[in-house]
Amino acid sequence: MKLTDENYYSAEMNKEYCSASQYKDIIGCPAFHGCEARAMATINGEWERETTNALLIGSILDSLWEGVRGEELAKRFPDCISTRGATKGELKAEYKKCLQMYERTYKDEKFRAYMSGEKQVIFSGVIEGLPFKVKLDSFIEGKAICDLKTTEDASRDFRKFVPDSGERLPFYTYWGYDTQLAIYREIVRQNTGDTLECYIAAIDKKPHPLPAIINLESARLDEALEAVKRNCESIILLKSGEVEPIKCGSGDCDYCRDNYVCEVMSSSEFETFETAGGA
Repeated sequence: MKLTDENYYSAEMNKEYCSASQYKDIIGCPAFHGCEARAMATINGEWERETTNALLIGSILDSLWEGVRGEELAKRFPDCISTRGATKGELKAEYKKCLQMYERTYKDEKFRAYMSGEKQVIFSGVIEGLPFKVKLDSFIEGKAICDLKTTEDASRDFRKFVPDSGERLPFYTYWGYDTQLAIYREIVRQNTGDTLECYIAAIDKKPHPLPAIINLESARLDEALEAVKRNCESIILLKSGEVEPIKCGSGDCDYCRDNYVCEVMSSSEFETFETAGGA
């Protein structure tokens, strides 16, 4: 089947293709641990990740940049629309921030330029034998790929702390957006022959939202793509059922917490496990 807007997120296409988000769900990134069991349960429709306010805000902002308004916006996000009183038909209070963020980015001439490409463009390809699908926020043919992101703070000095490594990383590395853009760039190259410049178009969620345009350098994306290539074989084996998925057992994995089976252990075992960095 051909990938379309209608079937892009379908269970069938999620089984047939890997995506950047599916890749990170399996392998992980600095922000969270990968979990094979969680990823496969999601792919097989046995478990659904909670839709957070942060995810909804990002999706609404994407839609506003697509030009979606009024009834179509309400249709896409029914739970985010007020159904009573003077605000009936409008975004609920907790989501009105999206309008402010959109207006702030739209009034910035440079931001508009990088978001001026064709919206939500779908491509597919293969990396090391693993089929991938991508959907681009702004595709400027022959020139650039631009991915729209929301973040808690877009200031240049803001860093996210990674307990596992002790590093302090910019938000786009912390959340694995460099891996995401590396996948996008490679799949677009396969389809067009062009190795394009890649950008993060970010807006933060502070009371006075700050926009930022960040060019991810080629060397950074090359390195990220090599890491993706190294992991493709294991993902192929996992998705084909040739190997059993492993639970990560991480304390920040909702799936593993939901499916944890209690064990009896001594206090010494418990304390040693904790000291070793387990959860």
